[in-house]
Amino acid sequence: MVRHGGCRPRRPQRGFLNRGVVLMAVAGVATAWAGIPLDHLRSARRPAFREGHTLLPLTRWGWGLSFEANVELAEHWGYALELGEANARLAASLDDPESRAAKLCALTARDPVRYPLSALVYRAPLDKAFRESLPEEVWCHEADGALPDGKRVWSPLAPETVFAAAGRAAAEPLARVRATCPVAMLLNGGEYALSVEGHHRAVWERDPAVTAAKGERDWFSFISACKARQELPISETVRRAVPDRRLYIYYHTSGCPQRNQYEGWDRWAWDYADMRPISDLPNSSIYYLHFNSGWTGATDMLTQTLNTTGRNIALGQPLSYNWLNGGWDREKLGERALSPLDLYMGYLKCTYTAGMIGGVAGYFAYPKGGFDADTGDEVPHWLAQIMILAHAQALFSHHEDLLRQGNLLPGPSAHRWSADQPAYEFPVTRPGCRVVARRHRGRPEWLLCAWQMEGEEGPAAIELPEAGTVEVQARRCGSVYRIRLIDGTPRAQWLDRNGMAPTAQE
Repeated sequence: MVRHGGCRPRRPQRGFLNRGVVLMAVAGVATAWAGIPLDHLRSARRPAFREGHTLLPLTRWGWGLSFEANVELAEHWGYALELGEANARLAASLDDPESRAAKLCALTARDPVRYPLSALVYRAPLDKAFRESLPEEVWCHEADGALPDGKRVWSPLAPETVFAAAGRAAAEPLARVRATCPVAMLLNGGEYALSVEGHHRAVWERDPAVTAAKGERDWFSFISACKARQELPISETVRRAVPDRRLYIYYHTSGCPQRNQYEGWDRWAWDYADMRPISDLPNSSIYYLHFNSGWTGATDMLTQTLNTTGRNIALGQPLSYNWLNGGWDREKLGERALSPLDLYMGYLKCTYTAGMIGGVAGYFAYPKGGFDADTGDEVPHWLAQIMILAHAQALFSHHEDLLRQGNLLPGPSAHRWSADQPAYEFPVTRPGCRVVARRHRGRPEWLLCAWQMEGEEGPAAIELPEAGTVEVQARRCGSVYRIRLIDGTPRAQWLDRNGMAPTAQE
């Protein structure tokens, strides 16, 4: 493909340093480099995925990239092609072979393995025209029939027929796409219709029909059951339209990262026991410094991750596909808003070890100049996050058997917040180090990640059940080991000596 008239110089190869700095070899290059995202992707060291692996394609949430960057991510970085929202307008555009959607679908039709397709599910309840067409019984009403404070708030008793209609509105354009090519990944962004207790309990309590239906149940149980009942027709209709998909997820459906973290956590969540049928896999959203204290502190992200993972495991769902982010520009946080890239890599390695088999790379601030701006030598943070996730996924594609055929080990202690479940990590004498591990179900073999989330990097010793004491190196970017017993002695194979690009070909 020709880009910018083919006039840009080829950029030298680069690599990620352990401190999250992108290094460029500029020796001998006289011309100042100018780079758009596609340039950065094409010149970067690419991850090497295991041929034939079955980890799920990576996806993105946020503003779209150029067609060429989209293709580059699919060809070399483990991402699905991004179709965008599969609505009626997009479906109609498939009749034009020169449209973006038609070109993407043509690639997928030609080679669905190399070019898996991802689509955003059309969310009819967010459409004003759809809402205006709904019957009055959809909304909460006071005893005299008035809308509380004159506002329309979704009732927990809204009829399933409304959601069946929303499901059809989402499924019809998807079926049109599916007639053209396979659709691998379906992302439903949620955030519509019935909300959580913390938002609308005060309104629900003013509706006598709602309070009568609730009865003696607590609000958390009642609303969780109502939300699942309402969302299931959408989920089932969409999934029937794409029966050969690889994944359908609703944002978000998991054991809740903040479960038991503070009193009243259940006012801001639904119970995964009810919501489990809504998504093909549990999917949590844990974003850097967003309702957490980042990598360290009282509400750190790994503790949240293992909290929701433990609940997922208890309900029979040990694997996950999560919504991820290593920070985005926020004025109130200043320079703290963006995580050091090496620490983000370390967190991702821990999350994969805990059972993640793919994820959504999210970014929630529009950068200056947009997502196709020329950033010169600097790889923008949002793009670096996309690349880091791909490198992490590639590493674990070579050890997929320990993800799919392994169990996350509980560790010796209870979780810090949820005492009804294990912590799912192992103590280590090295300050600032976190360790998660899993064991293969069929043989004495382990996968272990040691992450130095704060403090100095260095050696650490971990006592694993059956294996004994294992010596590893703890790093900010994480260190992943495959451990086998040889003549009764544990032997640790270091899998990612190049911590930031663990499978890249030099």
